[in-house]
Amino acid sequence: MSVLQQPTAPPTPPEPTAPAERRDGWRRWTTPVAVSTAVALLMGLLWARLMAGVTADLSAQFAWADFVGKHPGSAYDFSWYGGMHPASYSVLAPWLMALFGVRTTAVAAAVLSTALLAVLLERSHVRRPLPAALWGAFALTCDIAAGRVTFALGLMFGLAAVVVAGQQRRASWWRVAAVALCALLATTASPVAGLFVDVAAAALLLTRRYRTGWAMAVPPPVVVLGCAALFPFFGVDPISASTAVFSAGTALVVALLVPRPWRAVRLGALVYALGSALTLAFPTPIGMNVQRLALIFGGVVLLALLGNEQWRPLRSWRRVTALVAGFGLAAYWTITANIIGIPTPSPTHQADALVAELQQLHAERARVEAVPMLNHYESWRLADVTQLARGWNRQADVQRNPLFYDRTLTPASYHDWLQRWAVGYVALPSGPTDIAGDAEAALVRGGLGYLEEVWHDEHWRLFRFTDAQPLADGPATVLRADAERIQLTVGAAGQVQLRIPYSPWLTVHGPGGACLSQDGDWTRLTVTAPGDYQVDARYRLPRGSAC
Repeated sequence: MSVLQQPTAPPTPPEPTAPAERRDGWRRWTTPVAVSTAVALLMGLLWARLMAGVTADLSAQFAWADFVGKHPGSAYDFSWYGGMHPASYSVLAPWLMALFGVRTTAVAAAVLSTALLAVLLERSHVRRPLPAALWGAFALTCDIAAGRVTFALGLMFGLAAVVVAGQQRRASWWRVAAVALCALLATTASPVAGLFVDVAAAALLLTRRYRTGWAMAVPPPVVVLGCAALFPFFGVDPISASTAVFSAGTALVVALLVPRPWRAVRLGALVYALGSALTLAFPTPIGMNVQRLALIFGGVVLLALLGNEQWRPLRSWRRVTALVAGFGLAAYWTITANIIGIPTPSPTHQADALVAELQQLHAERARVEAVPMLNHYESWRLADVTQLARGWNRQADVQRNPLFYDRTLTPASYHDWLQRWAVGYVALPSGPTDIAGDAEAALVRGGLGYLEEVWHDEHWRLFRFTDAQPLADGPATVLRADAERIQLTVGAAGQVQLRIPYSPWLTVHGPGGACLSQDGDWTRLTVTAPGDYQVDARYRLPRGSAC
């Protein structure tokens, strides 16, 4: 036989019939992963198009994204609370939001998280995973609707870590490395998400999956401690007893009702319940944020368990009743905590007249106290034109401005507080205010001898503080203070106290020999010659201009 002879072709299998092909294609597009992801995308796009204005936590997301986008080299944002490190809030999220947009980042995080969650449900061999996956899509969309884009981004990486970890007891080293990378990214995006990654890590370690457990457990504290060392900040987030009870209660219900094979879920729920109780017992930066894990996943797990039930004897009906009741309570809390009461966004140009008046008054030479609105629009709109005495970070507000929380606000204490923070003007909105601004708004509306009204329109009233203290004392005069820098002129050699919370990144530029040091809560500038100086905080090593 010639080598050029064509070989005999193997018998061709019969072609699938058209109905069979259509059925296979339909199945691919109707899996829980595909359906829940499509639903999440639809809900996310509707939210981004119809609801995603500058309001609630989204105000903070827009403010951080704008700051990083306009001042990418700055390690310190002077526009809020005298100064804050963007990296102390999130290392990764502001950059991604500045690059892709806040809404795009939010929708992408929710959609990808939904897909990852559906993969986990399918992997768990839940009999009817679709309802739980769809509820997960809804809960994750509720999370971004509440404005928690930074957390949504961290949660996406956290879910990726759990998916990559798999179910094998002895994971390969590439898998271990991938888990560690995802845990690292989760924490750099959101320290709160990193905390919840450690809850999952504890569950893995307690079920003797040591490789992936340690890979998941180590990066979050390393990132948090590293950021605390490089970008020091500590604040306290309040937490109510009802929030702690809901969080711990949901976890305990899950721990009691999950089947024996779901041992990791039970142990993780118990760890989370303990953490929720500790958050109530000890003041921490976590505070109310601890409820987020229960808000998103409590209903998902209970609905998955409900879909796993076989409708049989009385004992099963009792269990089903408990699952339905638990899911109902979790669903109610998810909706009320995320959706109900979201403040109406303010029109984007609502404060244009106020901004023009502040610029005409040269308010950039001092700080402005904008009484916080319910939707926190002012923390975004005014941050780019003046330094705000406050902003929208509950931990920083509680830590640096306790009089708005501990019921010590009086005309006298408010006067002292305005002087302490070098406030030159107070802006009072006409609309509803934040819970930490209600008493302040009432005080200002009631009239204070040291506040002189200088301007108003239908949205704002502007007052000049007649006893204002300068941002820089001694022989120094502030020429301009904005989000990125403070420019001042110093008339003689010596020391100048700057009412700026100290940061090791602060750098002074000017005639040779100038340096900065910590002076209690503030910053001390030491100069050896008169002249013009600029204080900023550029990313560079070594950090700052320490004396």
